[in-house]
Amino acid sequence: MENNCVPVVVGVDVGGTNTDAVVIAKDQERPVVLAAVKEPTTSDVTTGVKEAIFSALKSTHDNGQKVAVVQVNIGTTHFVNAAVQGKSLAKVGVLRLCGSVSHALPPFSDFPKRLADIICGSVHMLKGGYRYDGRIIDEIDENEIKEVVQILKAKAITCIVLSGIFSPIRPDQECQAKDIIVREYPEASLTLSNEIGHIGLLERENAAILNECLKPLCKITINGFQAALKDMGLKCPLYLTQNDGTIMSADTALDYPIYTFASGPTNSMRGAAYLSELKDAIVVDIGGTTTDVGMLKNGFPHEASTQVKVGGARTNFRMPDVLSIGLGGGSYVEACYNDDKTVKRVSVGPLSAGYNLQNEAFIFSSRGSRSSRNLTASDIAVAAGMANLGDPASVGDLSKELVKSAIDRIHQMVEEAIDKIKLSNEELPVILVGGGSILIDPKRHIAGAKSVILPENFGVANAIGAALSQVSGRVDYVCGLLDMINRVAMDKKIEEAVKAVTDDPDGKETEIARENAQKPFFVNARDIAIEKACEKAKAATIKSGADPSSLTITEKEYSTISYIPGQAIRIKITAVGDLADWKKTGTKYEAWTPNISTQRQKSDVKLTKQGTTSMGNKLSSTADLEDATQKPSEPYIDPATGEWILSPWDIECIVVGAGIFGCGGGGSPHIGRLRSLEAIQKGKKIRIISPERLLRNADPENDLVVVVAFMGAPLIMYEQLVSSVETTGALKAMEELYNIGGYEEGKLKNTEGVEVKTRAGMTFIEDYKPKRDTATANAIGNIGGKKIIALMSVEIGGMNAIEPFLVGADLDIPIIDADGMGRAFPEVQMFCPYMYGLSPYPATLVDDRNRRAVMLQTPSAKHLEHHFRDTVVEMGCFGGLVLSGLRKHEVYTKTILYSVSHAWRLGNAILRARLEKISPIDAILAEENSKHIMTGKVQDVQRETTAGFNKGRLIIEGLEKFVNQRLLIEFQNENLVILRLAEDGKTILGDNLACVPDLIMLVDADTCEPITTEEMKYGMRVAVVVLASHALLRTETALRFVGPQAFRYPDTVKFQPFADAKITKPIPPI
Repeated sequence: MENNCVPVVVGVDVGGTNTDAVVIAKDQERPVVLAAVKEPTTSDVTTGVKEAIFSALKSTHDNGQKVAVVQVNIGTTHFVNAAVQGKSLAKVGVLRLCGSVSHALPPFSDFPKRLADIICGSVHMLKGGYRYDGRIIDEIDENEIKEVVQILKAKAITCIVLSGIFSPIRPDQECQAKDIIVREYPEASLTLSNEIGHIGLLERENAAILNECLKPLCKITINGFQAALKDMGLKCPLYLTQNDGTIMSADTALDYPIYTFASGPTNSMRGAAYLSELKDAIVVDIGGTTTDVGMLKNGFPHEASTQVKVGGARTNFRMPDVLSIGLGGGSYVEACYNDDKTVKRVSVGPLSAGYNLQNEAFIFSSRGSRSSRNLTASDIAVAAGMANLGDPASVGDLSKELVKSAIDRIHQMVEEAIDKIKLSNEELPVILVGGGSILIDPKRHIAGAKSVILPENFGVANAIGAALSQVSGRVDYVCGLLDMINRVAMDKKIEEAVKAVTDDPDGKETEIARENAQKPFFVNARDIAIEKACEKAKAATIKSGADPSSLTITEKEYSTISYIPGQAIRIKITAVGDLADWKKTGTKYEAWTPNISTQRQKSDVKLTKQGTTSMGNKLSSTADLEDATQKPSEPYIDPATGEWILSPWDIECIVVGAGIFGCGGGGSPHIGRLRSLEAIQKGKKIRIISPERLLRNADPENDLVVVVAFMGAPLIMYEQLVSSVETTGALKAMEELYNIGGYEEGKLKNTEGVEVKTRAGMTFIEDYKPKRDTATANAIGNIGGKKIIALMSVEIGGMNAIEPFLVGADLDIPIIDADGMGRAFPEVQMFCPYMYGLSPYPATLVDDRNRRAVMLQTPSAKHLEHHFRDTVVEMGCFGGLVLSGLRKHEVYTKTILYSVSHAWRLGNAILRARLEKISPIDAILAEENSKHIMTGKVQDVQRETTAGFNKGRLIIEGLEKFVNQRLLIEFQNENLVILRLAEDGKTILGDNLACVPDLIMLVDADTCEPITTEEMKYGMRVAVVVLASHALLRTETALRFVGPQAFRYPDTVKFQPFADAKITKPIPPI
């Protein structure tokens, strides 16, 4: 490097309205800003970037600074905007390596149709895939892949996604398939899903598809950036900023454009941290069109804990937890007046003048010429004396009442956004950045803010954040702990602990002793697994170019996987380090000079107004025509049959209700929702019938209602989805048990080719494959001399509420308006008919490979639970379940009647409240006999997995009228008990506020979207509501199975009903 030449980094952030650039000196311990500029963002992005870089460097040069540019970092929302708008996207071929699983939901199943029509080029379901523990479903077939390559060539599709089941755990098959495709089709571009997202196949696949379809646009854009740098005489490396606040090389960005999606907000947050020298704070970045509000944790953006929608597609790749609202310096201000001309209310945004502010705002008009102009937030700020911009006299005639009302509304919008993004009630510093910060009065208190900081260079904090040069590495995978344990030593400890138990009439003490003995072994294995993951994350960071001496772990998180015996955990680790700089690489750079070839030329590229937020949501409030939740309708009753024929709106309502009735467990009904909507679109009918109409003329002994469900871990279902053969296969196995096996009273008459086993009083078959004849093989709906007249949900809470709908639609069998739990419970013996004496056999459990486990006879439903739970683990932790059929009197006396109607009515109330912009919480309270216990933020979540169940506790700190209150909620998959805590957050005050079997639900505080215990994270803003349980769950008999003592609570935890359940009016006529 030349003598007296200052090494600098140029940071650029492309916003919706402006492109900001800064020049930062790198020769001091703390980087110094030498120049900062703003230029209008252009439609092609590249022109605006080039002009901003040139202006910043020329400003430095004109100030007498001799600089050498060692690096240029650019942050842009160009790619997320393209995805949202559906512009410049390539056709993509998706090869899913899935074997026998996931066929019911092929790629693009969870894409908006508008976007899928643009991107979807070809879809192929191929051999391959893994189970959660790394076992192979199918080996990949090289010839099969080669055949698909020929199809893609014929269609001229060069953009390909490889998506394998459980590839985040074992990426081997995706890598093998990539090698084959590269050999056969070298000009093709590939995205491997394991490199993009984590567990959750559809979301990860969606993210991979978005990534791949953007690659051609990314190449054009980055080539444009590099050409611009070359034109300006810059020979330094180019980096792009990414979603976690770090940077990646241009070559890496060509492969992973999706990682730049939220670089705008993260740049601002990193810049705010640098300018304020704070590591924990709230950042409010106000631009020309939008305001982004986010949390800084340890100097980096707090990561979103839930799935993020991009262009309407659900994704699960890393994104910051940022709330983006339509408020900026160009936001239009509109007032509504009372009859006496006083201001009734004022609205600000979401639409904005954007880059056209000078042609639209009053402050830039000639006096008296406002006819073609709009009142903007900048006009208000100038009129209030908060900003010196344009001509203040142009807004001198605005009424003080209007100005005050508008300023109050702006502050209210910012305060509401801060409250939503905060992780606790603790007041934190608020850092204001962005050119639109002039809208906030720094002297005015902001609710929730410990202090308000407007740092130097606040207007270009985003570009400063872009200039900071750190890189990251990340791992996210599922790890089974059992294989990491000394089994001999653990079994010895368990044996000793069990022998020490002397008085144990019901077996509970033995089970507790067993769990306590094995717990230290699992804790040690967990700690070792986490440490190994940390080393992998550090290695990935070094591979990205980090200086090994600068590495730190910025995220360390693990969570248990429910319903899987043997302790499986999901580990997420992120490491960050400083980019090894030019000194260590030995690169030499020359001083920059604005020679003739670099002189700025006037651009004729058009400017366009920002249409989306920086997080990829449309600013326009127009409804999405594809979204059934935007189109309410009344239930349709078939006049001929009296059956309720479900519509898309009905499905959406039932899904919301079922999610809430899950009480934190049961798994999300989202997958069932997608399949149900698709079934309706294909013309299939989901028919709901009232018990009275169904059973009016039923044979009391021979007409049966059969229960259909899934058994296993919800997380497994999110990854391997369903193939539609599991539950229909279980139903077929039940039919053949009678029709071929001659099943009667726990015994098979025909055991030809079948091995019947006995153990612990149980009689069972591990894989029932009888010899069939044509007549019996095709018998659908008959069980020996009995007839299946309807299907029923085992539980109306969670994913199992929906599955009978799909089986019924496929087999043209109606669904009875009833279920077996009235909510979700974690174990089979909690099924009401079993609690009230129905024999828990026969039962069938079938997986995607058609392994058919059968229980012929068992001493108790608890035996059935334990046996099938072990079996389903062998099946890959997921299978279809059919329980013993119900006769007429058993339906009437041992099930929860009208529960489908109940779920619909609750969901309908919530969805309509959202549309009408009224409180969904109030809608629940009006619809149900219920109590709103608290609205607050999750302060702590502690989890452990025991015998396959996600046990834990969470502490919620009250907000609003509940401030200074704290709750402790304990769960075992489902929420079990609510206790009130003292201010110390530890001491329990008084008796439990609520407990099972009443329904304890935690929902999003604003939307009432249900949140499962697996999804619960620190900082979530939730409402705690308790619903009265059904009378069948409250009897002395039922409480032995579903009361607090059934979950090992002491007798001091008592179930005390606060109200009777509201009587549900059935939707299908009785």
